[in-house]
Amino acid sequence: MRMYRIFTLPSGESDIEIRAVPTTGSERPMSATFSCNALFCRETPEGHMQDLHNAPRRQLIFLTSGLLEVESSTGKRHILRPGDLIFAEDTTGRGHITRSLRDVRGFVHVAMGDDFDVGDWPRVG
Repeated sequence: MRMYRIFTLPSGESDIEIRAVPTTGSERPMSATFSCNALFCRETPEGHMQDLHNAPRRQLIFLTSGLLEVESSTGKRHILRPGDLIFAEDTTGRGHITRSLRDVRGFVHVAMGDDFDVGDWPRVG
């Protein structure tokens, strides 16, 4: 399973990288269990664009419907589809841009504690 990580560079710009969620087992691979602080759901209409903004908290975001374009302040763009996982941790700096490309975007947001660290997770691509 891959995860799009949105984070802040030392320069204050945001960047996006793709990481693989580490799993064990071959028949039904499973990740470690992680603690979370809160969970909420959100919908955003097609055509909605949010200019540069920061993540309000370190959060995992599961895209459940619609097409989403995420753009870092450095200009990297990715199109995400239902089932994609995002880890937004750019709580400082210039932030990122989001665009709802098609259909209503559905999200499940999961607030993560400071101990949630993906730094050692394998990079993809």
